[in-house]
Amino acid sequence: MTTRAGFIAIIGAPNAGKSTFMNQVVGEKISIVTPKVQTTRFNVRGIVSREKVQFVFVDTPGVYQPGKSKMDQAMVSSAWSAAQEADAALFVLDAKKGFGKKEIMVLEGLKNSRKPIFLALNKVDAVNKDKLLPLMQQAMEFDIFKQVFAISAEKGDGTEDVLDTLEKEMPESPFLFDPDDITDIPMRMMAAEITREKAYMLLGQELPYEIAVETVNYEARDNGSIRIDQMIYVKRDSQKQIVVGKGGEVLKKIGSRSRRALMDMMDTDVHLFLRVKVKSEWSENTLMLRMTGFDL
Repeated sequence: MTTRAGFIAIIGAPNAGKSTFMNQVVGEKISIVTPKVQTTRFNVRGIVSREKVQFVFVDTPGVYQPGKSKMDQAMVSSAWSAAQEADAALFVLDAKKGFGKKEIMVLEGLKNSRKPIFLALNKVDAVNKDKLLPLMQQAMEFDIFKQVFAISAEKGDGTEDVLDTLEKEMPESPFLFDPDDITDIPMRMMAAEITREKAYMLLGQELPYEIAVETVNYEARDNGSIRIDQMIYVKRDSQKQIVVGKGGEVLKKIGSRSRRALMDMMDTDVHLFLRVKVKSEWSENTLMLRMTGFDL
């Protein structure tokens, strides 16, 4: 039986719904999602296996004009490298926002690519149909997209059409991963990402993006339970006070929500222990960035 397998980079501006799309097609939550922009910090691979084809989707950080920090530059660099190395690219656009400066900047970076590029107009369920057709016409005028899809990543509408089309673009190849795999992210890194998501969701606008989570210990016990020790890094004492909260109340809530999510994912008891540490230069520290998932 001839099989196909390949990589598809999911590219776009921040908060377009790239992670939501990947979670939808994979069928499991492997990339964290929050209302905050630039939630995804490094490339996350999601594996979708059909009978004769295997897709390896690469969820990338939202492309934006990076700041001077090593973390900012690593985020944007990882997105562009994924686009260059993939067999195809899927540009996800928030149909409610349309093509703004950030989206045009991404298109400028993709226009010389020799790889097939597809456009997924996301969140079309929230857009008036009268506005959708002009947006699709505008997209085709860029003369970069091989095909345009109208989808709702959250509801799953149109996502199977995307897979059916991308199947034809995958090169002939044995499967690259076991058909039962859904990601190649180590579980200790996945656990850190889940805690980071819960911290973002709980703290709302109080905490800037100067936070990182590292799993410092991951121990499978004889009784089947798992002990996880994690360190939450912030840059200033004032941020530590926010994360810990009065009497440790906020940190307990973060831990409780993360623990429940981890138990649902792992289908076993999880004992989660969190600490908070001030490390002012963590986003400039190469070792720290690598420990928290960045490919430098």
